[in-house]
Amino acid sequence: MWIKFRKIIFCLIIIVNGCENKREALGAGNEIRVVCSKVDQDIINEYLSSIFIDTLFTPEPEPYYHLKFSEPETYPELKSQSQVIVAAVNRDKNNSGYQLVKRLLPKDQFELTENGDPIILAKDVHARKQLFMIINAATKEHLMMNIDGKKNQFRKYFHDQFIDRQSRYIFGEDRNKNLEDSLKTEYGWTLKIPWGWDRIKNCPDSNFVWLGKEMPFQWIGIGWAKGNLTKDELLVGEYLWKWFKENYRSIQINHYKFKLDKANYGDAFAWRAQGIWETVDLKESKGGPFRSYLFYDSVNDLTYHLNYLIHHPGNDKSIFMRQMDMIMKTFKTS
Repeated sequence: MWIKFRKIIFCLIIIVNGCENKREALGAGNEIRVVCSKVDQDIINEYLSSIFIDTLFTPEPEPYYHLKFSEPETYPELKSQSQVIVAAVNRDKNNSGYQLVKRLLPKDQFELTENGDPIILAKDVHARKQLFMIINAATKEHLMMNIDGKKNQFRKYFHDQFIDRQSRYIFGEDRNKNLEDSLKTEYGWTLKIPWGWDRIKNCPDSNFVWLGKEMPFQWIGIGWAKGNLTKDELLVGEYLWKWFKENYRSIQINHYKFKLDKANYGDAFAWRAQGIWETVDLKESKGGPFRSYLFYDSVNDLTYHLNYLIHHPGNDKSIFMRQMDMIMKTFKTS
């Protein structure tokens, strides 16, 4: 599929753009701009919503991606966004979305998608670091054909796009390298720390480092203990519930939507916990989502606990949680 896409990318660049010096794509990393007519919006929304289903409970459900629908007439203003989908299903000649797809695709590619695989996915069509999709389906049944076999592939393309764009944003040259070096010297492990993050608390005796950032309020907690604490799921759960109170002091895990499952952390087996945190015995009630990774470092005979959480009431949290997950994935032991 991707080889076919690359051939189509070439056609699109020549016909639609024809410009070698493209600027970088615009727009938020968690927004997908969908260009289609109103007559097709329900079908396209159903299709895309079945693909981009990842949800964060904050505690309210919050999608990883927001689908932003616009009329075909807005295409010139939206075509340089970072994630663009142009779609048409209804074959009525008065369907402006259908006419837009016909203009964008060469005749042979239009017929190929109308009669075969209706999806085209391309990169950097109108801007650098852009993911560009065209949906040209003759019917709803045609669109939904083999959707289950495509979901994971499409999710991976958009996930990789998110990681690539966000990495350059949060891991730029203005990282807090002084703090990175200090932690490496003190504890032997490394973590890439973006600008704006600082150390809140340092507890060598209790094997705990606490990092924080404001606007919005975000925490990262890193703890470690001697031996392998990852062998038993029940013990892992008990450890996590105690760890929050012992280290953060004023917060605890809420039972709502708490989930503990097996995962990979780099090459190591890990337990991944996620759910809702809440304040304890404070006049002002606060809370929000958290995620933790617990894995065993056999070289140093240490179990590491990497935790992050956010408090950003009434606002989008998923993009910040995904950014913190990227930060955590840079953690390396000596």
